[in-house]
Amino acid sequence: MLLIEKGEGRFEVGGTTIEGKEGMLLFYQRGIWHREDSLKHPFHSIYIGFDNLRIRRLENDFFFDRDAVPVLHLGEHFPVVRSLMLKCLDAFYSNEPESRTIADHLLGILFAKLSGIAHYKGQNDKTERAGGDAVLTARRYIEERYREPITLDRLAEVAYVNKYYLAHSFKEQLGQSPIQFLIRYRLEVACYYLRATERSIGEIAEQVGYQSEPSFYHLFRRVIGVTPLQYRDGRKE
Repeated sequence: MLLIEKGEGRFEVGGTTIEGKEGMLLFYQRGIWHREDSLKHPFHSIYIGFDNLRIRRLENDFFFDRDAVPVLHLGEHFPVVRSLMLKCLDAFYSNEPESRTIADHLLGILFAKLSGIAHYKGQNDKTERAGGDAVLTARRYIEERYREPITLDRLAEVAYVNKYYLAHSFKEQLGQSPIQFLIRYRLEVACYYLRATERSIGEIAEQVGYQSEPSFYHLFRRVIGVTPLQYRDGRKE
């Protein structure tokens, strides 16, 4: 598959002439004749070869039906797809241990993303699905790693979306921003520790991701409405 990063060109694939431009992804499917007829410079592209691709109801190593025009107009998905392709290539050519395994994993994520774009009818359905997947990924990351330092940039990175898009989708679906959700989740865990254990406030603060006990204390009071000690004492009554 070939992603056009910059420039324009004319491509022939299986007897079909395609006017390629920035943000377009072309698939050279197995056994289908193709050639690059002419390119307008400067021209920049990213190419990844693949095999053993399996998509339901399609031939092996086919992303589209044999008779379909094998082109995907990425639109708003271009930055995410480009980033995934570059990460995949970086891993593939790396000398680090297990780099090929990492590259295969990234390629799988890439094809999952592309399938979501290509094989769901209606642009609104595609956008809602991409947003829902991103929100679910970010939420799981928060719930599993709330003890760690977490930023919106990091959540966007693991969800493979733009951070502004993630913030908008998260707010739309859950009624709060990712960072608000993170704070609430940490404090819910803190409340559990206050109810169920005799751990000190400092220990609990550290276990839910806060290195500063005073900051945790003031945040808890602002959000929950009472101090951690008042919450613990109130639950004992």
